[in-house]
Amino acid sequence: MTPLGIAAIAGAILAVVAYVRRSARPRRVTFQFTMSLVSWALLWFAAASSFSRRGMVNLPDHMIGHVIVMFIVPMGLIGSASVRSLWWVLGVSQRRRLLRWWYVGRQWRLPTWVANPLVAAVVLNVVMVSAHVPRVFDAVMEHTWAMDWLMEPAFLLSGLFFFHFLIPAVPRRIRTRLRAQLFMVLFTMLEMLIMAMAMSIFTKAAWYSVMIAGSGAMSGMNMPGAATSTAQAFHQQQLAAAILWICGDFWAVPCLVLITRRLVMREGSLFAALDRQSERMSGSSL
Repeated sequence: MTPLGIAAIAGAILAVVAYVRRSARPRRVTFQFTMSLVSWALLWFAAASSFSRRGMVNLPDHMIGHVIVMFIVPMGLIGSASVRSLWWVLGVSQRRRLLRWWYVGRQWRLPTWVANPLVAAVVLNVVMVSAHVPRVFDAVMEHTWAMDWLMEPAFLLSGLFFFHFLIPAVPRRIRTRLRAQLFMVLFTMLEMLIMAMAMSIFTKAAWYSVMIAGSGAMSGMNMPGAATSTAQAFHQQQLAAAILWICGDFWAVPCLVLITRRLVMREGSLFAALDRQSERMSGSSL
């Protein structure tokens, strides 16, 4: 069992306990609870199931797991307020002391430059790109402990850090400026597009030696579904690039819809926002 697999099981159990202990369970709370369970289940599927083991020898499966752990699961955990709901596991007096300490008595705070949406965007993209550098990827895939304890936790934590600035967790509201939110999403989409094109269009060879059977790099290369030649490894790489490209829509489009909705709520309508921006641009050019 991997660390993220254990975390997924523990998180699901605590979510159930917290939901049962709540005195009132309106429809919103039930929806968040369901979303939380689905998110924990997806984390277990991507990090601890037979699918995750297949991802060690099959690059498309690995890329699907990558997208789930880094994008889908963080969005679900934050949107369902999973961490906030765990307060209900405690008794009333303990919960009040914890909340009083967190909001009033807590002395330490993250530095302002760390709790910054642009820093979150840089961290997520650096983790994503560095994890797919051939030398780094081969080294991690050759050592299961590196995948379990380094790469996958880095995917999850960087995703939580990133989406914390984009997705609200009722009653917490998003205070990130809309301009910064838009930059975070578009910058990450562009980076994913460039990386996908680099893996498929801008190269004619397989990047990762561990995905070629007979290279001696991995003992699991004899597993069913593993690449058996350089040509097949390159074909898998192209499929993985397509998955990275297409799956970007599954997280980016909902985020863009949220940003557009926030813009409309602030300006009154989308056309009013466009007119205001046009006036700003024309005024600055004079």
